[in-house]
Amino acid sequence: MDLSKLKITTLAVTTAIFAFSFTTTFEKTVYICNSTTSSKYHLKKNCRGLNACKKPTKEVTITSAKESGRSLCGWED
Repeated sequence: MDLSKLKITTLAVTTAIFAFSFTTTFEKTVYICNSTTSSKYHLKKNCRGLNACKKPTKEVTITSAKESGRSLCGWED
């Protein structure tokens, strides 16, 4: 492999790593009730919709909350 191909490959790998870390680092954090019956996520840790939660509140990414079938709390609209 010549030097120019090595530089291009190194640049491509570095760019991919940066893009991955950027998207995972700055993803929005939301809050959920860590219960099997909860179906909402909350933008604020002290959201009124979390008052009825009897289980611990958990911080997750918005992507994770949506992938688990949760939708935005009605108090947050």
